[in-house]
Amino acid sequence: MQRTTVWSWLLGGFLLLGQGVLGVLAALAAGSGNAAAVPYELGAGVLTAAACIVYAFGLRPSESVVARRPAGMIVLLALGAFVLVRAVWWAGPTGYAAGAESTAALGAIVSYVLAIGGAIAILRIGVIPRPWSWIPLAAITLGLGLAVVFAAVTVVAPGIGGPVGVLPATIPAVVGIVSMVLAVTTRPSADRSSRTPSRAAVRHG
Repeated sequence: MQRTTVWSWLLGGFLLLGQGVLGVLAALAAGSGNAAAVPYELGAGVLTAAACIVYAFGLRPSESVVARRPAGMIVLLALGAFVLVRAVWWAGPTGYAAGAESTAALGAIVSYVLAIGGAIAILRIGVIPRPWSWIPLAAITLGLGLAVVFAAVTVVAPGIGGPVGVLPATIPAVVGIVSMVLAVTTRPSADRSSRTPSRAAVRHG
């Protein structure tokens, strides 16, 4: 069977790679107290929102990582919207300029919860073939663990908080690279709900 490029996964991968690069730059700038972290964060938020839209809808229906099922789309679109709104708020006068780090941390927790929900939807629906469908959930879990370590390090040894803070920001870039590889090496599977009836028909045929 001729292999074709899954353009939605390729484009989404590029967007996540760009998000990861800007996220690393933002983490480095924030670690040194540089206000350049704000536009980097805003840019990363825009790319995150765009990636969520691409993955949720797909450039073609078959390329949606959640098979355009409402629950999965809602979670992915909510994640993109929240990250973008959080980035816009952080760039405004009540965010970075006001030193609202605690509110920003709460926003990060909400982002992780939405991201985990989206990753679970991707895993359960099964458009991305296994074992690759585990990658989003595994990556988010790893990113959350690194973020916890970063938070602990900033308390224990503030001087090295910046370098450690870069690690969670690299996770989207890694997922983006995997997405681009899958785009040219595999094909979307039918979601599990559409495969179940055919299997039942075979058993009772």
